[in-house]
Amino acid sequence: MSLKDARSFVARFVKGDYTPEEYATFLQWLRDASIDELGIVADEHEALFEQWSLAAVAPSPEWVGQLEQRLDRANEQENLVPVRKLNTGRIVRRRMWVAAASVLLLVTGGYLWYNYPTDKQAAVADNPAGALSKIFSVPRGGQQQEFVLADGSKIWLNAASTLKYPASFEGSERTVELTGEAYFEVTGSAARPFHVKIKGAEIEVLGTHFNVKAYHEESSSKTTLVDGAVKVVRGTEILQLKPGEQAEIVYPTSGANPPMKLQKGVDIDHVLSWKSGDLEFRDDALSSVMLAISRCYDVEIRYQSGIPEGHFTGNFSRQSNIQQILNQLEHQNIRCSLQGKVVTVLR
Repeated sequence: MSLKDARSFVARFVKGDYTPEEYATFLQWLRDASIDELGIVADEHEALFEQWSLAAVAPSPEWVGQLEQRLDRANEQENLVPVRKLNTGRIVRRRMWVAAASVLLLVTGGYLWYNYPTDKQAAVADNPAGALSKIFSVPRGGQQQEFVLADGSKIWLNAASTLKYPASFEGSERTVELTGEAYFEVTGSAARPFHVKIKGAEIEVLGTHFNVKAYHEESSSKTTLVDGAVKVVRGTEILQLKPGEQAEIVYPTSGANPPMKLQKGVDIDHVLSWKSGDLEFRDDALSSVMLAISRCYDVEIRYQSGIPEGHFTGNFSRQSNIQQILNQLEHQNIRCSLQGKVVTVLR
């Protein structure tokens, strides 16, 4: 995300016009941005504060006290003047203030104290709108992370993935919303079925282990059952899965949706290779391979002469650096160049 993108996101966020992926990317940008960039976004924040009169989102006195102490420590390190007291009725235009939390005040509605992750690790944040009030996310370039919901269900989230969920499960159903890839170990409860919402469909569960891959930028989503039983529901279509089966939903760019596909005898170890920190490909289209590399290493993929039609088979470890990955691709005649955070496919 560039500074221009960050400023645009702040403006759209106030209107609720954003996606979970953009939200997670913005939080990552905050951690990596320079003080000057944060100062510019702080000015944007103050203008929005005045325009929409967001007085109701001023932080609590306890929160302000924590922030003032944090700023004092930062000032001592940089030999700056002592921090002035924060005005809780109006956001102060100050670079160190935004570096610590000013933009996050806007993003989270003023009551979240967000701890920045390090080394692109997972983040837990409040969701400013909707019944699914929490967000668990792993940014692009992050390692897979485990998370436990209030009902004891365990979830492993892959890179560039976001899960929306309630702070506690109430009523007769348990519902979460996924963008990206996750492995679920759901605590069984016949009285409270578990629902996973993905793009254009919903997965219904009682208590089971399954994997869901549903990235917005990919042309299909795949739900793979490890054990137990799940139903994948899209409109009036229903696929009941048995262990070792996979439901695939294809998203056409135009025209009617094709029926969901059912694949039997799926290699579970291959599907879950990401959970062990690997990237495993088996005759996958090069475009899919490069999308996975882009997410896992937080790089932009470009094609010198369009997307080649070739396929790729191979295993990568997430412990390898991006150049090592590109060297392995070259062994199969897929030549790439790396400049900064841009990978260009040359063939």
